[in-house]
Amino acid sequence: MAAATAPCRDNTLAKAKVVVEARVKSLSIGDPGLLLPKDYPKRVIRVDLEIEKVIKGTFIGKGATLYGIAYPPPERLLELLIMSLATGMGGQDTFEWELSANKIDDDMSFYSLNNCNYSKFPIDISRWQRP
Repeated sequence: MAAATAPCRDNTLAKAKVVVEARVKSLSIGDPGLLLPKDYPKRVIRVDLEIEKVIKGTFIGKGATLYGIAYPPPERLLELLIMSLATGMGGQDTFEWELSANKIDDDMSFYSLNNCNYSKFPIDISRWQRP
């Protein structure tokens, strides 16, 4: 059973500009290597995706990298961790993800894990979550 869309993402497939089917190539949590304020969370999450196909919109390339801060953790972090373990097992190792770019400057953007992106996973982890 596919995981249900969280309330903040109701109908976002219709609103999403770019949605891909992908698998997790790698997932890491670590120090960003940036010069940050003393009280700023120092942990970042990086997820490298292997793009299987484009479901909606236009995306050129076979990969994308998502970045997020760890505090608070991205809403779908547990699903992404599970998908990173399932990569290469076939069958249910791909999922749908909205690639929504956050603009830093006119010529610089990144894909964020902390946005309220559309996603659809082939697993339902609700039974593992606390009530």
